[in-house]
Amino acid sequence: MKLLKITAIASLLAASGAASAVEISGNVALTTDYVWRGISQTDGSPAIQGGFDAGFGNGLYTGIWASNVDFGGDESMELDVYAGWAGEFKSVGVDIGVLHYAYPTSAPDTDFTEAYAGLSYGPASLTQYFGFDAGSDDIGDVDFGNYTDLGLDLGEYNGITLAVHAGHYDRKSGSDDYWDWRLAASTSLFGVDWEVAYSDVDNANEDRNDDPNLVLTVSKSL
Repeated sequence: MKLLKITAIASLLAASGAASAVEISGNVALTTDYVWRGISQTDGSPAIQGGFDAGFGNGLYTGIWASNVDFGGDESMELDVYAGWAGEFKSVGVDIGVLHYAYPTSAPDTDFTEAYAGLSYGPASLTQYFGFDAGSDDIGDVDFGNYTDLGLDLGEYNGITLAVHAGHYDRKSGSDDYWDWRLAASTSLFGVDWEVAYSDVDNANEDRNDDPNLVLTVSKSL
């Protein structure tokens, strides 16, 4: 979710260069399962998602995004707030920023924050996420470490765009590290964007289901 969204924002800003006025855009999506880093965030159920982004010129941007979630507890909503800078140097895209994950219906210690730094060149992208240590034993410190994301666009064939992703989650104490991967096919039809994605993880434990996910997402940019 967040990763693909941030990457899209960075690409747009890098391509457009410095802007002289604030540019506002929105997005809305309906998906059969909210899968984040290979793991369902809705217990295999559908999700309604959407957000707004603002570009301020010179590569600066900020945004907000929300989705329903189901972790089997009080959590029912995820609200992400992010800000960063994106630019390009000698055909190499650069994107750096901070992303905060909030769960308004849960306890405050469920929230966590990451910094990210990404590079892209042609069809390939590499993004590293760094989990903040707040100095306490909340979920963000114990379970969320650093995540490495590698993406590759495979090109367009008969109007269908293919892309692959591989990621590694270097978790902190309390949970095991794991790899995840994703293959997605997308196209535009009837005025909306369609994506079918297959994803899986390689290392399951009692807190994480290793069943593969096949997800259909319909989205619209506003």
